[in-house]
Amino acid sequence: MASMNKDFWIHYIPFLSVYRWLASNIGPFESYLPLCLTISEIRMASQIERRLSHIEYSDKICIEAIRGERLPEALGLPVVQHSVIRGIRYHDGFAEELMGSLPAFTRALCARSIMSNRVPQINQPEDIPYCIWHPDVATEATYREVARRYPQMKYQVGRACAVAGYFNLYMELNLLPEVHIADEARENGHSDIYEDIMASPVKYEVMNDYFRTINADQPKVAHLNGNTAVRPYLEVKRKFRQTDEPFDVKGTASKGHYFDITEDNGVDEFDTKSLPSDGAAVTQYLYSPLPRDLPLINKDVLILTAAYYGDIDRYARLCRPMTVPTEIHCIVRGIYHNTMFAKWWSLQPDISDYRIQRAIYARFIMDNDISRITPETPCNELPYLIWYPAIAHGRVYQELVRRKPSMKAAVARACIVADYRDVYDKLDVDPDVDLLAEAKVSPNPYYLQDLRNKTERRGGVPDEWPKWNPCYTRDRLFEHTTTRLLGDVSNSIADTESGVPYNGVYAGMSHVALHVCASEGQDMHDVDLSDMY
Repeated sequence: MASMNKDFWIHYIPFLSVYRWLASNIGPFESYLPLCLTISEIRMASQIERRLSHIEYSDKICIEAIRGERLPEALGLPVVQHSVIRGIRYHDGFAEELMGSLPAFTRALCARSIMSNRVPQINQPEDIPYCIWHPDVATEATYREVARRYPQMKYQVGRACAVAGYFNLYMELNLLPEVHIADEARENGHSDIYEDIMASPVKYEVMNDYFRTINADQPKVAHLNGNTAVRPYLEVKRKFRQTDEPFDVKGTASKGHYFDITEDNGVDEFDTKSLPSDGAAVTQYLYSPLPRDLPLINKDVLILTAAYYGDIDRYARLCRPMTVPTEIHCIVRGIYHNTMFAKWWSLQPDISDYRIQRAIYARFIMDNDISRITPETPCNELPYLIWYPAIAHGRVYQELVRRKPSMKAAVARACIVADYRDVYDKLDVDPDVDLLAEAKVSPNPYYLQDLRNKTERRGGVPDEWPKWNPCYTRDRLFEHTTTRLLGDVSNSIADTESGVPYNGVYAGMSHVALHVCASEGQDMHDVDLSDMY
């Protein structure tokens, strides 16, 4: 019993308790008039609860749900639930028995009713749908009635007006000039709503497409910033997929991108083509000041370059609430090369990624501040690369070892790079393959000879490589460039296999840099420049 869905018990335990009491003390429940639900409804609810705890996957199950042909017997897997929600949104009348079960199912059914010009009875705040304009739009009269009956849905209705072009209803709603509605109106060609919003000197962010929330009580002042899942984006679908994890027999939907305002994870029977590239628009913003109101573009490469170069203003404005692919790599590189970026990151309330924490410590160490390093500092957050792109003072390295003896090897290597012989000698470090490699390229032969002598006296060098390897020697600490000129970098991510390894984290953006250097506003095609020289 305890394992059953919480939402189910909130809705149905009062009725089941009455049923059990009557059955035990008076007689069969069927012989009495129902108090609120019929016995068949209670039995149906119990069956749905069992189905929600049942796990089974097949392509056929998902396809039938997506087509609205058959409600699966097993509803426990996310991929199946997404397929059912997809079926509900596209097929009126499908899976209506799920009303009142999971909130996501209820929201989908309420949205479908609205889009079919029926205003549903919504009893709980968690049952209010976010997107009520895809795949269909309702009539203006229906949306007007939704706003009248549920005033807390006025911004959803306003967004639907931006999709459908219901300017009169939009004006009746008397909404704050909201940035998501502006984006939606612009992308759907309804300039009257868009221009009305943009004419306001102050705009607000009431909606949040990342988390499907509405904050009308304390809205933030905002500008258009590329954070809207406009209706054309919702037409980009991904084929449902079974998990490829070797020890997991469950099915799972393909991981969503950043938005899931329809709560179906964008699943379909087939993958669809992506929207046309906006490469030219993206490229100009790589090297130009950002406009006050950003057009709707794929801003991921802008986020990555801002992180890579440690540009606080651009990064803080552009970043999403979740990281984009290779963003952590770029953040690490930016922190290593920009103290101000490191400081900004150190002030963030939740740094959950140890790679970022290592980079922050490393940058501060190289700036001769080890105040954050204490005996209690977790060892997995301590960096190894603490001599590039800057070298700390010798006394700082010496004090660092006193505070954290586990960093002796890293400090010894920094001393070889910096030629801090006095500090190095005090360490009396054991040889390892990294230290020997660094000593071989040092212009001072003392370190190599010392390590070789210790190797002979102490019985050789450990075979295993430190966990942060590879970490290149000083003669290889440079960023790689490329001759491969890409015609479009709007969907590019960082190169994570070459360049300087920051505690094993690579980040290269030379392909973006070359594209910017070569771009002159004209269309470009992929070409290898080495073939032209």
